[in-house]
Order: sequence, then C-alpha cells, then structure tokens
Amino acid sequence: MRSAKVAIIFIGTNRYLNFFPSYYETCEEKLFPSLEKQYFVFTDGELDGDLPSNITLLKIPHKEWPSITLERFHTILLAQEDLEEYDWLVFLDADMRVNQEISPEEFFKWDKDFIAVHHPCHYNTGTGTFERRLESEACVTGDQLSYYQGCLWGGKIKSVIPMMKLLRERVDNDYKNDIIAIWHDESHLNKFFIENQDRVNALPPDYAFPECFPNYPYQQKIIHLAKDNSSYQV
Repeated sequence: MRSAKVAIIFIGTNRYLNFFPSYYETCEEKLFPSLEKQYFVFTDGELDGDLPSNITLLKIPHKEWPSITLERFHTILLAQEDLEEYDWLVFLDADMRVNQEISPEEFFKWDKDFIAVHHPCHYNTGTGTFERRLESEACVTGDQLSYYQGCLWGGKIKSVIPMMKLLRERVDNDYKNDIIAIWHDESHLNKFFIENQDRVNALPPDYAFPECFPNYPYQQKIIHLAKDNSSYQV
C-alpha cells in the first residue's frame, strides 16, 4: 500500500481514560504497524509521564450521557485544522482492543471514501434498530439489510470532515426539535452510510467482536471489551 498518515481518534473522559494504555499499546503493535499514526486523545484527565510524540492530548469537559457520545462529531471537529494534515481518520471506541495484526489494505480502499463495521448482533439480518421517527434527522425508512456499529468508523480525511460537519448539523437540528436519536451518534452514522453506501468499505463484525458473546462465529480481530455500562454512563 502507498504511504499514508493516519489519525486515530480516542475519546475518553472520566474513567474511560483508563482504557487508553491498553488501547495505545495494541494499536501501536497491531493496527497498521507499517503506517505513521497519530493519536488524538480527547479527555478531561491527564496521562502520566512524558507522552510519545505520536500522542496529541486535547482537553474537553466530561458530559453526561448521552451527550458525550452523541456529540462525538462536535468533539473531533475541534481538531479539524490538525486533522487536515492526515490522509485517513479512524475512530475507535475507548473500550476497543486490537487483538490481531491488521494491514492497511483491510481498512483503506482507495476507491472508497468511508469505513464502517457491521454490527455483530445484526449482521445481514435486517434487524438493526434504526431511528424511525420522521421528525429526527437520523430517520431511516424502508427495509435495510446493513446496520453499522458506532464503535468504529472513519475514512479519507477529505471526505470524513465534511461527513462530521453534516452529522454535527443534523444532531444540532434534532436538539432544536427536542429529539435524541434512538442510538445517538450510531443512528446518525447509519443514516449517512445508507445514503452513501456505494462509498463505504463495510468491514465484517470481526473488527467489532463483542467480548461478552464469545461464541459468535467471527474472527476476533478487534475486540469490544465487556464492561458494566451503567457504571460508565455517568
């Protein structure tokens, strides 16, 4: 694969920052090890010691659930000027762990603008829980086979920045109408990827393997760690 610079996005406030050491270690070792990666760490906390040069720390306030996840696009766009120096952007939830070596060719397709990952619970079943209220800008109508998970997404910088600006606007418009999409940022991402499906490199659930469902028939390339959700959503 041709040389590329990748911006990795980590958002972790409150106790979610505790995931970062393992996140960083496994990404450095196994996620596109041949490429230059810069980690943009959005947090309200501190990282101990001298930070490696490939970590950019950006301070943000902790927000209550679900604003902390719904406003991810707002948060990431705070670093727009710096992100524009990179070729690709990859967002990974704080509680993701790269478990197997992943090549750039698996993620980055030069004829595709965006990266998404199929939800392991709804893979090719047509059972995804889309936002169906017409009043929401995340509304999806009709039958849909693909449902994407919000824990991993990205794409070409020149395409992802306009995508995030659009989704930020849609979230803000929902706020004005006193609406919060059923699955927050994931609902907005699903609508966008459905609208632009020909531009999406859709990864199988191997890249979002749920640790809490160990018998799923997928490879465990990237594991979504099990946790007590209620203790983190504060």
